[in-house]
Amino acid sequence: MKKTLLFVSVLFLVGSMLFANGTSEKSQPATTSEKTTTVTNSGATEGKNTFINGGTALDLWTFQELHVKFYTTMADAWNKKYPDEPINLTVTTGESSSVHTKLLVAMQSGVGAPDICDIEIGHYGTFLAGGYLLPLNDVVKPYENDVVMSRVKMYGDKKGNWYGIDFHVGASVCYYNMDIMNAAGVDPSKIVTWDDYYNAGLKVLEKTGKPICAVEVRDLFLPQMMMLEKNSQYVDAEGKPRLYTPEHVEVINFIRKMLKAGICVIAPGGGFHTEEWYGFMDKGGVASVAMPLWYMGRFTDYMPDLKGKMAIKEIPVWKKGDTRCVLQGGTGTSITKQSKHSDLAKRFLAFAKLSDEGNRYIWNVLGFDPIRTSLWTDPSITNDSSNKFLAYFATNPFDVLNAVGKNLTAPDISGAYAATYSVLVSTTYANAFENQVGEDVSKILKSEQASVIYDL
Repeated sequence: MKKTLLFVSVLFLVGSMLFANGTSEKSQPATTSEKTTTVTNSGATEGKNTFINGGTALDLWTFQELHVKFYTTMADAWNKKYPDEPINLTVTTGESSSVHTKLLVAMQSGVGAPDICDIEIGHYGTFLAGGYLLPLNDVVKPYENDVVMSRVKMYGDKKGNWYGIDFHVGASVCYYNMDIMNAAGVDPSKIVTWDDYYNAGLKVLEKTGKPICAVEVRDLFLPQMMMLEKNSQYVDAEGKPRLYTPEHVEVINFIRKMLKAGICVIAPGGGFHTEEWYGFMDKGGVASVAMPLWYMGRFTDYMPDLKGKMAIKEIPVWKKGDTRCVLQGGTGTSITKQSKHSDLAKRFLAFAKLSDEGNRYIWNVLGFDPIRTSLWTDPSITNDSSNKFLAYFATNPFDVLNAVGKNLTAPDISGAYAATYSVLVSTTYANAFENQVGEDVSKILKSEQASVIYDL
């Protein structure tokens, strides 16, 4: 029976509070203004590029403050390259859940949405299913041979339309603390399978007293990574929740096995994006963590004591010969149907996130593995000793990118994925790894799948 995902009025109030008095007006400035970043009355951050007289006003909403400078910088680069089509871009950001709520309310009401919006991957399926976004095929095709297309196609529909462009590849890798691995006498380059990883964990624990890894209970990166290697998704071909599967049972049981052996622990704070976790990892709490390459920025920003110690290697696989090409996380930047300047907005978006200029900024400043593959072998990028990300890590991340290749397996975020994701990170993995560890995994997953409220 068809189920309906309800968005209650309290979410409207939360979202409305974020952007009250914070949304820019679509008006042309009388004079040229300097690039600015301000805090609005609602507490949201608002950034603008250097406005040009006669420029077209575009609004962009994002949930990540680091993205503000990227977009305003790229707007200035656009104006320099295309002086006959200048844009005056206002970028507004705030807390993630509030931004997504406000955006959804604007989409559903048909009023107040920006021209361009960042949508986090866990929310994207809801916006895609609602029919609120414009296809980007026409502006992506000129770049099709230059970028990792799985990072575009994942934000698409069954008809072959693509609606979002990401910042990065998000190739999943394993970060190893080489102080711990060397003390244990374990070479991570020799770890190929998850069984190898398990056995290495036993040796690391015996020699150093440290677990080899951790698992989140408020996010899904490790189990999703393992499932994608099995070509298993959280939704089926029709977009319906697919939590109870043999592959999911096997993944959870394997992680439970590591927890029981003491070679895996629950991440302090519940996830890999908490203050508790950063402090724990920075002090050498575990020997490794499996996360996408965009997580490099978390190390440089929050774990300074690990500089020079962390080696980046390919993730283990279930059996020799399996693909190690998995991508995770992400932000699909899209054009809303409410945009009055959709053609210009689409072309600017493609320029910002698919061009050589945009991808150099994305790597050099944000530390994201660039979607444009020519940069992977460009010595000015890969051998830049001044780059803080290359200087931090003991190995070169582009070695892994070139090893895994361009055809990466992406999560299916269509249909009920957003609703399924919400259940996974709120109850499923907490129950599987923390609250109901004595319960049969099959029973837990059957119950969790039945609890997903969705609309297809």
